[in-house]
Amino acid sequence: MKIDMVAIDKKQFAFGDMVAVFATIENITQFLLVPKGYENALVDEKLAGVSPLGCRIDNEPMMHIALSGDGYARDFTSGTTLRNSDTAFALRLVSQELSETDEAVTLVSRFENGKGLIARQHLRLLRGRAALEAYNELENTGEAVTVEAFPSFNLSCISPFSRFHDPSKMVLHKLLSNWSGEGKLYSVTTDRLAFEPSWSGLGIRTEKWSQTGTMPARGQLPFVALEDLSQGICWAVAMEAPASWVIETVFRNGNLSVGGGMGDHLTAHWRKVLGRGETMRTDKAFLTVVHGGLNCACDRLVKAYDNPQKCKSSEYDLPILYNEYCYSWTDPHLDELRKMIPVAKRLGCKYFVMDDGWFRDTYGSSTHVIGDWDCDETVFPEGMRRFSDELRESGMALGLWFEFEGVSTQSRVFREHPEYMLTYDGKIIDHRGRAFLDFRKPEVHEYLREKVIRMLAENNVGYMKVDYNENVGLGADGAESYGEALRCHMQGVLEFYREIKRELPDLVLEICSSGGMRHEPGFLGLADMVSFSDAHENAAGVNVACNLHRFIPPRKLQIWATIRDDYTAEDVCFTVAKAMLGRYCLSGNLAGRSEEITAALEQASAFYRSVVPIIRDGVTTVIEDGDIGSYLNGHGRTWLIRESADGREKLVYAYAIEAPGAAFSVEVGDFRVKDAYHAPADLALDGGRLTFTSGRCPMWGCVIRLEKREGGA
Repeated sequence: MKIDMVAIDKKQFAFGDMVAVFATIENITQFLLVPKGYENALVDEKLAGVSPLGCRIDNEPMMHIALSGDGYARDFTSGTTLRNSDTAFALRLVSQELSETDEAVTLVSRFENGKGLIARQHLRLLRGRAALEAYNELENTGEAVTVEAFPSFNLSCISPFSRFHDPSKMVLHKLLSNWSGEGKLYSVTTDRLAFEPSWSGLGIRTEKWSQTGTMPARGQLPFVALEDLSQGICWAVAMEAPASWVIETVFRNGNLSVGGGMGDHLTAHWRKVLGRGETMRTDKAFLTVVHGGLNCACDRLVKAYDNPQKCKSSEYDLPILYNEYCYSWTDPHLDELRKMIPVAKRLGCKYFVMDDGWFRDTYGSSTHVIGDWDCDETVFPEGMRRFSDELRESGMALGLWFEFEGVSTQSRVFREHPEYMLTYDGKIIDHRGRAFLDFRKPEVHEYLREKVIRMLAENNVGYMKVDYNENVGLGADGAESYGEALRCHMQGVLEFYREIKRELPDLVLEICSSGGMRHEPGFLGLADMVSFSDAHENAAGVNVACNLHRFIPPRKLQIWATIRDDYTAEDVCFTVAKAMLGRYCLSGNLAGRSEEITAALEQASAFYRSVVPIIRDGVTTVIEDGDIGSYLNGHGRTWLIRESADGREKLVYAYAIEAPGAAFSVEVGDFRVKDAYHAPADLALDGGRLTFTSGRCPMWGCVIRLEKREGGA
């Protein structure tokens, strides 16, 4: 058909309950994703970019590749983005190949620019999943080029169901993430971003955010969602992002588009020479669209980059662990640690984790030194293997903390091998005593095989917590750009993680980065669990854990339940109810507690084990902040509902912070109370509504299990 004298060529491919639409106009191809059943409701004026005056402005291409020397669209955005380059506009869709196996449906779309560049978009839907895996490849068959932007995805025409959607009914969702403040939902209607046409349709509006360095969840998570409230449809994306990344949301031609991937030349000083015969590929992005809300879209993403089939048999029941960090605070003493063993065993802990502090400083410095990884004989006078065997005899496995990517400048390895370190402009990167091993170097991998893998194997260690507490920064020397050097370094880091998993396949791996600053799908896929935060003790941990259900599978979301010496039984119930939002991790001084507190912990362990299937396999349907605003100084109520995979059971998690006697009224449907941890005295369920009142203490929490009434649908 013709719109403003322009032909629109549409190709559609079904992926489960989603349809991928490729709309080509004057040789420029856009990529749309819509719920199944909506593919015939697309408004052609929206696809064609018809302005309020009835004229058409150039459409955005789906492959936003940029090369050095490119010119850019004359739309006032040059210098703020590398989208809409000459190369992007020159790429033409030449073929699409769809293939199906028992495992997946895959579509490969091939683009060429007539000068030797071949770009391929790969879309794959694994059976049983509800989000696409997407990545791009770039092959050069011509003269060498310098690539300055190569994103993983771009989605166009959000929302394509009306010519001019109401910007007050379109919501942009981000997940802010800072140290001890991870996963905070930020939502804004797009009218507040000026995402609406000018009188003529000219002028581009952008919202762009990025992270530079090696802490990909510092500031914001690599995530974006756009929700069309008028249609009840939500698009959501999460990206693999082990290092620098960028996401851009753009309003252009009456259309919203969103794209992103690894950091480009503008955001991360990344550029790469691609020679004749060379190919490169992006990290994956996970894309979904659903007729439903944000939580539904997020659950689809989480289940796409989580792989429960890879869950170790030892991890299937999500066993409890004890980490001594909030007891010793990096100054462990074996006689005191031994007091924790019988209590940890009584509470059903499977792992006993030695956190930061088990190693010694080779040079006797009073400062905290990492990098040499020698066991401290003053802590383990009979050797670490003896302590490991002692734990095995008690039915637990030893866990050890490492931070093997960084080294202290006081360490032996730094003094003896400065050539192992990352440099910037010829100088070792030194952030006030913290330097970084260069994982592009084989000798670094060999050093860590000896100091890390051999240490773990010889001491029969069953669990490793890997921390990361400083950011490399913009990049390093040794490549055509600082950003490319950083990308290659991080590929080496990830390869060492994979080597650990190959060499020690039964080792349980926790990934941590100052709590949560490596929350991204790539690291999540490597880990058996991830630290949720460094909010070890404060009430903010409740909201952090609730919000992270939108991004991290709860079966991997390790949450602290710290038992402080001054905690009352009510305080203990609160911190344990918080930890049941994910993977239950005890810490603090377990020995010498009153029988009341120990009994409360035993009851908690038994209840947690009974609800593991809902935590592991369920769906989080409601995350309600209530009237709590601040993470640090929160006051009020919050609750979360998670349903079992078969829909027969629900968990209602409820918390009150500095709100004694807070009243709860939660819609739960045709269910009845089965049991509860720390049940409220006035718990009642009538007409599908659960009502109760919190206790009088400053921090209060409970977990209520519901079951569907007999005869219910």
